[in-house]
Amino acid sequence: MEGILRVMSSGRLRAIYPHLGFVLVYLLWGINLASLKIGGREWDSLVFNGLRFASMIPILWVYTYFYYRSRSLRFQIAGRDLLLICGLGILNAVGMEALLQYALQFSNAANGAVLGRGFMPVITVLIAVMARQVKITWRILIGIPLALGSVILIVSGGAEGFHLGSETFRGDILLLMRSFMGAIYLIGMNRLVVKYPLPILISLEMTAGALSLLPFVLLRADGAYFAAISQTGWISLIYTSLLATAVGFSLHNWSLAKLGPFKASAYGYLLPVTAALGGFIFLGESISLSQYLGGVGVLAAMFFVQRDRTSSIKRAPVPAPTATTLTK
Repeated sequence: MEGILRVMSSGRLRAIYPHLGFVLVYLLWGINLASLKIGGREWDSLVFNGLRFASMIPILWVYTYFYYRSRSLRFQIAGRDLLLICGLGILNAVGMEALLQYALQFSNAANGAVLGRGFMPVITVLIAVMARQVKITWRILIGIPLALGSVILIVSGGAEGFHLGSETFRGDILLLMRSFMGAIYLIGMNRLVVKYPLPILISLEMTAGALSLLPFVLLRADGAYFAAISQTGWISLIYTSLLATAVGFSLHNWSLAKLGPFKASAYGYLLPVTAALGGFIFLGESISLSQYLGGVGVLAAMFFVQRDRTSSIKRAPVPAPTATTLTK
């Protein structure tokens, strides 16, 4: 009897790991929003992210090599999936990360958390509804407008306020575009993480992203450019490369493989909290009453949408890859 209880307890604990993984991911990414804004004061966003992705390539490929060798796996991937992962890598590097850092120069960290990543779960659900993967129910009808209203409330509580025609509004529009791209990335990556080992996907994604940004690094950066970067700017790059990118994306996609895109997307609502905290600690940004109220509304919306997703998503079973080949 004790053995059965231990097995059950161990199983429950393992089931919690992906959820804890997402909590850690969004803590790292919330702090990273402040890091990106600090780094963006000195770095060109395309150069910053080009170096960020390129610095990870040797480490990732060495790890991938030994991962495959220790398990006697072959480096095989279907052509269509190779194009998808490379496309997602370019989308991530140029359309999401570089755009995020650029947009943050016209907004604050809390707005970046809500519109840049925290708003992504709402868009993911809308795409799922249009793809007929989710049924439209009263929880979705309440949750999505509540999330949108709460987002506007949080944005309006920022230092610049929320008003049409301002630089803050321009940054917020760019951040919202980033959320659309993030939803596409999340759904596309979910198709791959259930078919291939995570190390090869991360290595291919980072390599494609680095190559897409390499021309901008070569054109915009030289010795004098690097010499002008302060110690703070280099610390920002190191944090974003090692913790937010290497650790964050690996842990995110591992947890994504366990939970699926719709449960995973709900954790995006944690980002406004962690980013506001990071902005308060590292940037001296204030947190207003309306942002607190908006955060409560976002959490309530997450409850409604999460409850509905867990019961309404139609998921087709995916065959597991064999130990010797990964070609579908």
